Order: sequence, then structure tokens, then C-alpha cells
Amino acid sequence: MAPALGPTRLQLAPDLTLAVAGAWLPYTSQISQELPALQIAARSRLGTISRIDVNWRNFARYPGFDSENSPDMLPLMSITADRATVTLLVIPPRTASALAATLLRQAGQGTSPQGSEYSHLFRDAQRILRRAAAQCGIESDASTAG
Repeated sequence: MAPALGPTRLQLAPDLTLAVAGAWLPYTSQISQELPALQIAARSRLGTISRIDVNWRNFARYPGFDSENSPDMLPLMSITADRATVTLLVIPPRTASALAATLLRQAGQGTSPQGSEYSHLFRDAQRILRRAAAQCGIESDASTAG
């Protein structure tokens, strides 16, 4: 296993049935090296993970969410475990740290500093999370069609 880069940056919402029930911010685009730490961090809430699905081919090519080249399809990860199946927004490591922190806080439904709901970062994070939730609906509709 690769050496730890720092604490796993994972936030899970209190309600794991939400379309997007949390977010994960890996340190690098080489997420396979960080999956063991993600599994350990998620185990207390989700149980033993049996499956992880992603909706991208090459995460290294994802620019930050604050880039003008940010793709229309957001990187999502579906985790199937003993206690729950959840979808996480995977925040590309190239995303500006302030936006990434705001996304983690909002995805985990944590409290934000007073007045922050009026900031552009707060609104940008809300918009990204709404897009991710809508994308989940599109993906689940597509998987049941056909």
C-alpha cells in the first residue's frame, strides 16, 4: 500500500439515501492508490465495501471543477457495502482548495460559517452538487432503460 498522504478527505451525509450522499477529495489523480484508505474511512458508516463503480475512464484528465474545461459529466463513484449503497461526488484534485472544502462540507451536510451562503463558492458548490444529483437520476434512468 502507498504511504498515506494525509487524512482521507471523505464526507458522508447523515442521510445515506440521498442521490449524492457525500464527496471524496483524493490527493492525486491516481485514486487506485488511495482506495484502501477510502475503504477504511468509510467502513464505520457503510460496513465492508464489496463493490466500487466509477463513471470515468481516465481520472488524470479531469480538470478542477473551477476550470473552464470542466466536463459536463461529473466524476461519480458508487460504493456498495454491507449497510448501504451510496454515490459520492469525486472532487478532482486540481479543484481550488476553497471550492473543494466547500463541496466537502456541503456534501456532508456540515455547518458553514455564518453568511457563507451568500458567497460565490457556496453557490458554486450548490450548483455542482445539484448537477451531480441530476446526473444520478439520468444515469439510473439510463441503466433501467433497455
